[in-house]
Amino acid sequence: MLVTHTEIQLVIFFLIIGLIFGSFLNVIIYRLPIMILKTSKLDESINLLYPRSHCSICKKLIPFYKNIPILSYLILRGKCSNCNNQISLQYPIVEIVTALVTLHASRHFNLGYDFIAILLFCYLLISITVIDFNHKIVPDSLSYSLIISGITLSIIFHLQGSKNILAEPISSVLGILFGYFLPFVIYKFHNSYTGKEGMGHGDFKLLAGLGAWLGWKMVPIVLFFAAITGLIYAFFLIVSKKMGKDSLIPFAPFLSLAGWILMFYGERIMDGYINSVI
Repeated sequence: MLVTHTEIQLVIFFLIIGLIFGSFLNVIIYRLPIMILKTSKLDESINLLYPRSHCSICKKLIPFYKNIPILSYLILRGKCSNCNNQISLQYPIVEIVTALVTLHASRHFNLGYDFIAILLFCYLLISITVIDFNHKIVPDSLSYSLIISGITLSIIFHLQGSKNILAEPISSVLGILFGYFLPFVIYKFHNSYTGKEGMGHGDFKLLAGLGAWLGWKMVPIVLFFAAITGLIYAFFLIVSKKMGKDSLIPFAPFLSLAGWILMFYGERIMDGYINSVI
């Protein structure tokens, strides 16, 4: 199949857009946990906009020409130009993943309001995933953003009478309630039976946010997919002796992955399941 010059330009354009947003997501991923945990007095002055980008080790400000997504990392060979300490590989990985997700969304959805909404959805999930993986916390600000944006966009799109990929408003509201209380009930049963902590309250809020976007019917499917992938991940960690049987793993990355898959392919998965049953 021949690829036109315009298509190549669009691919490059969306990859660049993704890299730029990926760079900003790195700021959120690095600074938001600091703002929440505040382990020192210096942490109290940090927000998402101040101070400017700086080395996390020597605190030297990074000039804009050394802060270009991917390119600067490659030119600097993954090291700070001032202190020569290693720059975390997480930064280019987040930028690349965000770029690929942005490109995939541009090919999967119409380039309109749906596309913009999907980018917001994906970017929130990327931030939540990495933060929970690193710190085992799911920031309320990101979960609430997912909930509020999901129900708000559902209502707006519904009032406009446009067909979109979000759940209907009623399904969105029920998704929020179901998404929070379903894992809460499971948590209570697990805790009373084993006396151990299972899912955290941050996971409840994240699933409520996914319910706001996907609707209540998708909530148990998200939870099922997340549980299966989480168990597989934990199994390999235990077999490789990288964690003990009683260790806890962050669950938000698996909820996010399940939510992303169902947002992009949920309708196809459901149709395939129904056809196989019928």
